Amino acid sequence: MNTKKRGSGLFVVLIIATAIGIGAYSVLSLVNGEFYRNKKSSVYNEAKQAAESLLQSSMADLRYRFENQSAFPVDTLSPSKNPLYVNNEFINIHKDEDSGSHLVIPQKTKYTDVSQFNTQPTEVIGGQIRPGRWQYIDPRIPGNQFDELAGTRVFERNIELISKATATRTEVGTSTVYARQFLQVRDAPLFAYAIFYNLPMEIAPGPKMDVYGNVHSNNDTWFQAGTGLDIHSKVTIAGEFNHGRHPDSGKSDSGGDVRIVNGSGNLVNMKEDGTWPSDPKDSFDGSWLTSDAEDFFDISNQIWDGNVQTENHGVLEQNPVGVSKYIEDTNPNTDRKESYNSAYNLIQPVLSKDQLEIPKESSDPEAYKEAVALNEIEQQKYSYKAGLTIKVDSSGGLTYTTYNRKSDGSLKYESDGSPTVRTLDPKTPIATYKPFTESGSTITSGIHDKRQAEDVNIVEIDVAALKDMVHDNNKKDWGGENVQTPKRWWNGVVYVDFPQEDTVSSRDDHVNPAKEGWGVKLTNGDVIPNPSFAHSNDTYGMSLATNQMLYVEGNYNADGNRNTGSPTQPDDPDNFAKEGYEAPAALIADSITFLSVNWQDDESNKSMSKRQANDTEVSAAILTGLVPSGEDGSKRYSGGVENFPRFLEDWGGESLRIRGSMVALFESEVGTRGWGYGDVYSPPNRDWGFHSKFGEGYLPPGTPNTRRYRAVDFELVNQSKYEEHVERIKTYF
Repeated sequence: MNTKKRGSGLFVVLIIATAIGIGAYSVLSLVNGEFYRNKKSSVYNEAKQAAESLLQSSMADLRYRFENQSAFPVDTLSPSKNPLYVNNEFINIHKDEDSGSHLVIPQKTKYTDVSQFNTQPTEVIGGQIRPGRWQYIDPRIPGNQFDELAGTRVFERNIELISKATATRTEVGTSTVYARQFLQVRDAPLFAYAIFYNLPMEIAPGPKMDVYGNVHSNNDTWFQAGTGLDIHSKVTIAGEFNHGRHPDSGKSDSGGDVRIVNGSGNLVNMKEDGTWPSDPKDSFDGSWLTSDAEDFFDISNQIWDGNVQTENHGVLEQNPVGVSKYIEDTNPNTDRKESYNSAYNLIQPVLSKDQLEIPKESSDPEAYKEAVALNEIEQQKYSYKAGLTIKVDSSGGLTYTTYNRKSDGSLKYESDGSPTVRTLDPKTPIATYKPFTESGSTITSGIHDKRQAEDVNIVEIDVAALKDMVHDNNKKDWGGENVQTPKRWWNGVVYVDFPQEDTVSSRDDHVNPAKEGWGVKLTNGDVIPNPSFAHSNDTYGMSLATNQMLYVEGNYNADGNRNTGSPTQPDDPDNFAKEGYEAPAALIADSITFLSVNWQDDESNKSMSKRQANDTEVSAAILTGLVPSGEDGSKRYSGGVENFPRFLEDWGGESLRIRGSMVALFESEVGTRGWGYGDVYSPPNRDWGFHSKFGEGYLPPGTPNTRRYRAVDFELVNQSKYEEHVERIKTYF
């Protein structure tokens, strides 16, 4: 009996032990399975992260390449040119034994032929750069309201990138992940803005001022008003948003309303005035909403719906292609501020070939980098783009030339390194040299500039004479040879080239200003050159640029009739951009002074009571410089946006209508006397606005572009889809 019981007990023990063993085995198998799956997942995730990293690093590489590049050939990324590749930094990270990486390192990191595509376990390939297209970024579309370029037309190019990465672990096998994404390159014309400042922006009007069109600043801003300031479009600031005065202005603050439009079209005050939504009002402690306010990001978004964005929102600087960042006061040890004024190069004369020579990168990396940058900005200069150059020598002699160019538009050079030119010989004088002379106290030639407090030798350009001879398109008017026919050289860009202070610039920013005491004056400019033969090349109107001070006398590209047009609409919308009518125009110079239809040169040295202005109208973009607040070491105001164009008359209630775009891109290097001296001018009624046709894509010839980048449409794809993409890209190259 006892034996049976002992046998039964042993059997039960065996059953229990077996069950426990099976359970333990199952648990162990489960644990091992989970461990395996975790390892397998980690290998996949490592491959996925590597594939994404390759795309991101390639986009960073492309941004570096394209920052100063204006041309985008479709085969730029082909193996025979400059393809994408797996860079050394990526390889070194994944080769590091301490990193624990299981990535399969490719034997070939840069392909030299399309047949090599998809032959490595880890790779990145760039596709064709397709022709871009103009695109309006509509702020009403959901998702666009916080786009810093909302409300502007941009030129978009989408660049396809594909990548794959392979990771392997002996115990779990291999995973390969395939990815695809596009880098969107967006060029926004500088003249897509009502106001664009590369320098600190100050707006402090006394009388009521309205701004129509987008406003952008690459720097800090100071907004205030006496009677009121209303901005009816988007404001983007790659710096701080302040109320009041710049600390170097020497001026006091004013408390007038500063209102900016919100997403519903309502103007909302920068000052908390009881009209804000209740939520932000309850959390805001102060009267003026500025960047340093607590919860500025959230409050600004709620009251302006994304129409006010600053560096807090991620707004970045928008520098023209080829232009380096503006840096103010790089040498604080001197009384006068010395700035890095790179954008000024856009108005300087072309350089010789030897000045543009690029040394070997290996011999001097810094010199190589600097030479590359110099070459890139060279092609962005108005002097380089010009179809017609009027060259002024040190004695006032004038020559007219046009550059010989290669098929890609680049300049040809002589054996001595100077650009190759064709001489033009206009039978009717276009420009006339008028050196400053006076008889007693009466000026007989040239002008006196009260702002500069100096006498100025003038090169006067008769815009009507230029228009007539270009429109006639007759080779006999320009020298008689076929190559002198305007249709062979006219591209809408005219550059007036003055002698410079030095033979070669010694400055780090390569700025070499023109000699002081000279200027260009435009007359008879109510209708500008706009030949119909150029329209087939999408060239409309004229951009006139110079490395000197510029004076514009009378109506320019406008009829001067206050009953036609407006600050935003052309005088004759039905005929805009047709030959003989208003057309896209730009004025580009060291400084720009507007003289009314009543201006008289011989009265320019008289008191302001003798310099009485009349209503005048200008239809043109303005790209020029200014003298920043505190520039000469004193507490002197820059004049602000309200005084950005220069004047020399008593406007006394008369109006100046400017229909265009105002761009403050650099510090003036010739017209360097600050704003605010007595007996210079009393301001006009400011009837200023953004030209509606610029927003439609009718831009002045040679308009510089700013460039932005963003990554779009990321996706993971399977192997077969990846192989389809590879085969398609092969056909491009």
